[in-house]
Amino acid sequence: MLIEGSDWAPIDAAMPSKSRAKGGLAQSLSYGAVRGTMVADYNGEHAAVQIKPGRVLICICRLISLPGDPIIVKLHPQKGMRELDGGKLPILGGKMAEAGKSDLIPVDVSHPDSTVWLVRSQDALPEGEYALMLGAQNMAVFPFTISAASNDSSKPAGGSH
Repeated sequence: MLIEGSDWAPIDAAMPSKSRAKGGLAQSLSYGAVRGTMVADYNGEHAAVQIKPGRVLICICRLISLPGDPIIVKLHPQKGMRELDGGKLPILGGKMAEAGKSDLIPVDVSHPDSTVWLVRSQDALPEGEYALMLGAQNMAVFPFTISAASNDSSKPAGGSH
């Protein structure tokens, strides 16, 4: 995985430091009638990869296939970590979360070569914590931070070329 900034930078996968069920008590007391959602925590306040605000362009290279559609999600800063709220993502075969309540970032995905996918945010992303996911059911993410104070010294990622 590579993300465009002043140059292409690799993004390493991050596994959650812990996962927990949100609404787990309600789900267990209702014998599953109330759907619980997963929340995953990732260590650190910020990702190792930081780029300036703007449209994001990510290249997924040298993969024969993907386990699902690539998506970009917003992560929520929590005391020394970042949280992914699975309840704010679409579920497999389910409806999208309500607009404004979803952590899913609208993206355009192209497949210019048999082993390459390009994922571009439809709009410029503000400062914050984000991650690329290969399908909404996979808790391994490729995190990045958008920060005006980033070391990325060139124009914002995905800006006008």
